[in-house]
Amino acid sequence: MTSRIGFVGLGDMGWPMAACLARAGVQPLIWARRAASAEGLPELGAELAPDIDALCTGADTICTMLAHADAQDEVFGRDTPAFARRLAGRTLVQMGTTAPGYSRTLAAEINAIGGRYVELPVSGSTGPAAQGALVAMAAGDPEDIARITPLVDPMVSAIVPCGTVPKALQMKLAVNAYLAGLIGGLLEAVDLAEASALDLGTLQSILEAGPMSNDLMRMKLPKLIEREFSPQGSIRQSVNNLRMITEAGAELGAPMPVNSALRAVFEEGKEAGLADEDMVAASKILRARRNGAGKS
Repeated sequence: MTSRIGFVGLGDMGWPMAACLARAGVQPLIWARRAASAEGLPELGAELAPDIDALCTGADTICTMLAHADAQDEVFGRDTPAFARRLAGRTLVQMGTTAPGYSRTLAAEINAIGGRYVELPVSGSTGPAAQGALVAMAAGDPEDIARITPLVDPMVSAIVPCGTVPKALQMKLAVNAYLAGLIGGLLEAVDLAEASALDLGTLQSILEAGPMSNDLMRMKLPKLIEREFSPQGSIRQSVNNLRMITEAGAELGAPMPVNSALRAVFEEGKEAGLADEDMVAASKILRARRNGAGKS
């Protein structure tokens, strides 16, 4: 079999990641559960597989950026004979965010059927994904990581070794815990400024001029000021991440009080119909609580 990279999971993050591979001349073999998700990628140089079996037959390294663990299990037919047929002799590079315990058992099952497994979750949103500027955290056999590094290089700006599976996903949850704290602080700062009738442009100027300036703030604060909530990272994704963070903390005896409080806000936003809006659309929940009214 000719050495080739496959890519599965062409959502908000996966599509621009696969596009980076295609633009780099890699000609990735792609497949999506919904055909519409792959639109535009063949024009960039990707090849669309007719089904998941064809993708697994045609690629010896398969990257996934699926929404959750259940989707990954369904795609590869875990707990069915199809699982071994699709992954034996191949390397699965798991780039999405799942619970560490799930990843540990998946790695063991893939190794048992003669496959290889690399954890490679990425940090960043749709903007860095489109630029090939995601930061990847790697766990697995060092030889496997070294072998897949040149294949995934067009999608990332750095690959940071974290140890054995599931250390990369544990690291990703720690990174996301920090991210959630930054987002929560920004949401509350804007809500307090609005309640005080302060000019948000002035708040932005002060934050950008001082030590609290960072790329995340510069990306998200304009969205809050303009009330523009097209997703760079959705509330649905935030709810999933916060659930994994707080559950991992509970298993380890780490209480995660800030993330637990934020999880309640984001879950309220999801229930209010904001699931597919940007994570900072949670500002609508804070505003509604402040006004004692429905979402606005």
